[in-house]
Amino acid sequence: MSYSPQQYYGYYLAGYQPQFWQVIVGGVIDIAIMFAFGAWALSLVKKAFKGEEVKLS
Repeated sequence: MSYSPQQYYGYYLAGYQPQFWQVIVGGVIDIAIMFAFGAWALSLVKKAFKGEEVKLS
């Protein structure tokens, strides 16, 4: 039975590095989308409190 050592970069296996970065970038994009939707929703609430017509399209 032959054994080939695994390569490590820092604390992570070398094979998991791309998946790690995909999760980080995806998480940042998700947070940015949540902020955008939150800002849009708050602007609609402000308009509603001022008595202006609110269109959802």
